Amino acid sequence: MIGAPACVIFLLCQLTGPAASGIPKKLVGAIGGSVIFPLNLSVNLVDSIIWVFNSTTLITIQPKMGDKKALIIVTQKRNKERVNFPHEGYSLKLSRLKKNDSGIYRVEIHSSTLQDPLTQEYELRVYEYLSKPKVVIGLQDNKNGTCVTNLTCSMEHGEEDVTYSWKSLDQATNESHSGSILPISWRWEKSDMTFICMASNPISSNSSNPIFAQNLCEELIEEKKETDTHQETLSLPPVSEEVSEYDTISYCNKTISEENLANTIYSTVHISPKITEPHSLPMASDTPGSSTCKNVV
Repeated sequence: MIGAPACVIFLLCQLTGPAASGIPKKLVGAIGGSVIFPLNLSVNLVDSIIWVFNSTTLITIQPKMGDKKALIIVTQKRNKERVNFPHEGYSLKLSRLKKNDSGIYRVEIHSSTLQDPLTQEYELRVYEYLSKPKVVIGLQDNKNGTCVTNLTCSMEHGEEDVTYSWKSLDQATNESHSGSILPISWRWEKSDMTFICMASNPISSNSSNPIFAQNLCEELIEEKKETDTHQETLSLPPVSEEVSEYDTISYCNKTISEENLANTIYSTVHISPKITEPHSLPMASDTPGSSTCKNVV
C-alpha cells in the first residue's frame, strides 16, 4: 500500500553517495521479498520526483505544498500494492519482488531552482533462494589401485551468479577447492574421504549431500567385475549340438549259435540333430514258421 511523503524540506538540494560520482548503487533482493531504494536529499521547492524503471516511468510524486496534499501517481496498476514510502520519506520500497524486477532504476528530482534535474541510479538484481545442489559423477578409472574420477556440482535452476566450492574431509586434512568440478584421486588402502559441494549466490547458500570416495570406487569395482564376467562368458567355446542316438541291429534266435552269441556286436550311431526321428536298419523279413526277431540296443 502506498505511503505518501508528508513533508517538504526547504534547504539546498543535495544528493550524497553514489549519485555524486554517477556510479549506480547495487541492490539485491530475493523473489517474494522486498528492497528499499534509499534516497537522501534536501530540497528547495521541489516540483516533482520521478522514479523510472529501465525506460518506463514507474512513479511520479508531487510533494505536499502548503495545504495541498502530496500526489503520488503509479503508472502501472499492478504495482500499486507493491510500492511504498517508509517513514514518510522519499525512499522507495518495492515488495513482492519478481525475477523481472531486476534492472536499472533511476530517480529524478525536478526543481524550478535547478537547470537540470538531479538523478541517482540503482541496479537491482533479484535472485532465487538456492535449492540443494546436485552432484554428477564423471567417468571413473582404476589405475594401479587408485580410483580416479571427477565430481561436477550444479543447480537444476537459478544458476545466475552462483559460485561453487568443495570441502574434502578426512581424518588427516580439511581441504577446500573452488569451482564446480572437483577432480579426486583415492587409493584403496587410504581411509575414506567425504566430499561436500557448497553453492551460494548473493542472497543464499546450500550444500549437497555428502559424497563418500569409498562408495564411488566400490561401484567401479562392481562394474569391472560384471564386465570381466561378461567377457569370460563370451570366450567359452560353443557347446556341440551333436546328440548321441542309438540305433538297433536285428537278429534272429535260430540263426545265431551260442558260439556266435559271445561275438555279438553292439553298434552306436551318431545322428545329426537335423534328423528328428532315429531310424532303424531294415529288419529281415520273417518266413512262415521262423523264430521271432529281437532288437538289441
